[in-house]
Amino acid sequence: MDPSSDRFAFDDAAYARLRRRVAETLRGDEARIVLSCSVYNGFAGRLEADLGVQVERSDEAGIHDALAYGPHIGLAVSYPPSYAVIERRLREVGADRGGGCEPLPLLGENAFAFADDEERYAAALGEATREGVRPRGLDCVFLAQFSMDPFAARIAQGTSLPVVSALAATLGRLAP
Repeated sequence: MDPSSDRFAFDDAAYARLRRRVAETLRGDEARIVLSCSVYNGFAGRLEADLGVQVERSDEAGIHDALAYGPHIGLAVSYPPSYAVIERRLREVGADRGGGCEPLPLLGENAFAFADDEERYAAALGEATREGVRPRGLDCVFLAQFSMDPFAARIAQGTSLPVVSALAATLGRLAP
């Protein structure tokens, strides 16, 4: 994956690269695999079927936690190709719960390209969430990428909304 790109090819070649990398790291005693990059979540079902190991999407636990607040979710994604993957899953889970879901994008730029610059990343995320929540009547903000977790408290303070971090939700789900 090219973090500076605004596109990701969801094709057989991208899947083969992911599958190969995952298979190389397996020891054989794994009970599950947790994907840590939301753009790869679109391949979770296929990967699980191919490898015979439970595959957790990086956004799954957070999606369930966010929907507990209501259907109007401010969706913060720093890598633009991930929006469609996460938005589709939010809508699926919302429909399965019988309440629907209306994800609203909060971050328009490819902030992942500069995620290694913590202050710039935090500023872009903070500004986008503050500006994005005001007129929209959101129930919560969903920080859908693991790299956003360090900024959850700052975002909650800046928006006065509940903030769901994909990383915190995933770790909470994995805890015994």
